[in-house]
Amino acid sequence: MTTIVDRLVDSVRALPSIPQALQEVLDTLNNEDASVQDIVEPLSNDMALTLKVLRMANAAHYGLKKQVASIDDAIHLVGFNAVRTMVISSGLMGAFDEIEGFDMKRFWRLSLLSGLIARDIAKLNGTHPEQAYTATLMHGLGVLALHRAFPEECQQIDRKCRDTTPQDRALFEMDGIGIHHGQVGAEIAKKWNLPEAVAQAIHDYAFPQIQSTAMSLIAFVATAFAIDLEDKKPDEQLGACVAPHVYHSLGCPKARLLEHAERWKSYRDSTDSLVS
Repeated sequence: MTTIVDRLVDSVRALPSIPQALQEVLDTLNNEDASVQDIVEPLSNDMALTLKVLRMANAAHYGLKKQVASIDDAIHLVGFNAVRTMVISSGLMGAFDEIEGFDMKRFWRLSLLSGLIARDIAKLNGTHPEQAYTATLMHGLGVLALHRAFPEECQQIDRKCRDTTPQDRALFEMDGIGIHHGQVGAEIAKKWNLPEAVAQAIHDYAFPQIQSTAMSLIAFVATAFAIDLEDKKPDEQLGACVAPHVYHSLGCPKARLLEHAERWKSYRDSTDSLVS
């Protein structure tokens, strides 16, 4: 008899292979001494991914005064770490097929916006910004895996839940399937050899506790703000679902985060164009 765990393992195994260039760039997250060449060389063999990265580099939220025509130019203008996150974002968006009846555009808009917000918050509280970006960008990949393993159950969850808070879908998944997307996403992160801190943040993000890691708290808060921004809520309602103790544990008062609202709205507008 096929168990939930069997179906889950099969779903993770069935996830599409990510481009070799993306895997090599993901590996640099484990290497504090990674160099520009560690990004340029893999991309030199993947023109499709290179073009996606250049499109992202030219997105409005980077505010560049000239068009970026090469990866070298992009690194020179926005920096090594920013280009690395562009590679990760572009590669992930290109690796997954559409899911019937599932709003993939909203999914990727929220993923990208959450990642960008997480990077800003990480810079405020001294957490590794690129790892925080990657963990938060990937926070929902378990949703895609669960759709592969449990299509009928996930379609029912989709009808009940529109991700109005970071916990919503996880709670419906626990009730209907017995496992939530954060747990699955953490296994994907491990499969791709990402840092343990990234996998742990993905695993824990939907249920923040006082003892949660800073990165998981960042992922939770960033996702909450991204959902509210995506739904065009007024500034005073942004992050309303986040409990006061989470802001306290994060070391970033809500008022301080709201100072970045206009910047994050510009992120929202540019991510919309990137997934259209």
